[in-house]
Amino acid sequence: MKRDDVGFKPVWVSVISAGRPANVPKMTALVGAATWYVPEADVAAYAAAGAASVVGSGALCRSRNHALDDAFAAGLVCVQLSDDLSRIKKAVHSTTTPPKVVGVDITFAAAVDEISSLMSAVGAELGGCAPTNNPFFSNPDRPCGTHHFIVGDFVVVKPTVLRFDESLRLKEDYDYTLQHLACVGVVARANTVLTHFAHRTNKGGAVAVRTPELEQASIRQLRERWGDKIRDNPKRPNEILMRWP
Repeated sequence: MKRDDVGFKPVWVSVISAGRPANVPKMTALVGAATWYVPEADVAAYAAAGAASVVGSGALCRSRNHALDDAFAAGLVCVQLSDDLSRIKKAVHSTTTPPKVVGVDITFAAAVDEISSLMSAVGAELGGCAPTNNPFFSNPDRPCGTHHFIVGDFVVVKPTVLRFDESLRLKEDYDYTLQHLACVGVVARANTVLTHFAHRTNKGGAVAVRTPELEQASIRQLRERWGDKIRDNPKRPNEILMRWP
């Protein structure tokens, strides 16, 4: 749904969801009006839960691409969110002695502004937030990562021909990040924007289909395409790390 008060003005705010209509009220309170992209069978439930705009768009990557298509057809930048965002903070230096890095609450609008400003500064068409919500791992003096993984929970995409690979059922955000690095040469990860998502603890969404077998199948597919740019995460089974170049 069109929003005139955040990020690149205006923007298309979209929530990618499945099986979680109960999340509509709290997401609406946090981010305002948005278009929800959900499986066709879930449309009525999301509308009944209060979603202002609901599109029956199918599976995960089809929903992501539908949101991109809708935004770009309207000439707008696309903001995509997972449906379980609960809080947004920004990492800053404290005023204590000695100073330390702390997280201070910011609005959704401020987060989009931060990401979009970094995108404009470095010439990126894809931007996003830090992959952690812990300010300890953030350095406010180096707020932008230009060749780093952009987690799919909170992304900002300027009009582009690049689309998510609909043959991937998981880890599609790794592939989309690498597409942008290969074609544009840069992304913009706002390392000081710290977002709190429930991730895998909620029912529905990717949790409903995530299995070790599907994880490994997705990893094999990514390696076939990207080779040694995808490697195993030694600390987390079925997880990967991305490197560029």
